Amino acid sequence: MTHIPSTSSAEEVTSACADDPDIRILRRVSSLDDFPLSPRGDGPIRRIAILDTETTGTDVMNDEIIDIAVVVIEVDEAGEIVGIASAGQALRDPHMPIPAHITQLTGITDEEVRGKTIDLDRLERLLAGVDVRIAHSASFDIAFVENLLPGLAGEAWACSMRDFDWPAAGFDGAKLGYLLAQIGRFNTAHRAMADVVTLLHLLAHRLSHGSTVLGALLANAERPTIRFEATAAPFDRRGQLKARGYRWDARNRVWWIEIAEDDCAEEESWFRREIAAHGPVPRMMPITWHQRHR
Repeated sequence: MTHIPSTSSAEEVTSACADDPDIRILRRVSSLDDFPLSPRGDGPIRRIAILDTETTGTDVMNDEIIDIAVVVIEVDEAGEIVGIASAGQALRDPHMPIPAHITQLTGITDEEVRGKTIDLDRLERLLAGVDVRIAHSASFDIAFVENLLPGLAGEAWACSMRDFDWPAAGFDGAKLGYLLAQIGRFNTAHRAMADVVTLLHLLAHRLSHGSTVLGALLANAERPTIRFEATAAPFDRRGQLKARGYRWDARNRVWWIEIAEDDCAEEESWFRREIAAHGPVPRMMPITWHQRHR
């Protein structure tokens, strides 16, 4: 057991615990001003927006954005963050009471947002002027952002939850705060900008093979795939579909899975053998990061 005198400084405590397998040290996330950047080379640079929203609920047709944060980063070909071009956050009056559980989660009150507005023209220009937008659980943020800014429909997005294989990289789970703890960091707030800063640290994390999470995420996200729909699948085969990784699309009432183009023939063979020997041909639609997560 590591013995630490009560008079020890923080540095001495950290040093004493560094080699103890029963103790894990968590450090607070860096501020944007102190965020560690990689050296800038001579190659091409991509501008990427990291975005998060807080809303009054999960129903895009009835709920509203109350807090939005965007940080635009500059990224080189290797997926290294070499610059922070801009950062901004805005509160927005939803013109409806903020539910108590949302206030408890975010700390945002009705008084704090009363009369607050977002400069929508400026926000749309900012988000339209980057190469891709990234959010954690992007389908949620995309729905609210495109509802607020219809001009962004069809722009490229990547999802840091689904477009990167966290378990394969040695992580447990995919929740933002839990992932952050696994790289030895913590953040105490649950607001839009705090979550963006958390995500920045995760994206900059270096994997065992040397590249960053961001580099792997972008490579996965910009690779075209196929949406394979289990057209006319019998109801009693839903367990087999779910076990194979299919998800239920309630709006279109169909089970579907996203696969590589080269895997379509094998998937159709499995579908015909295990799910529906006869019936319509399964629907297969190309997907890029301009359609994905919608």
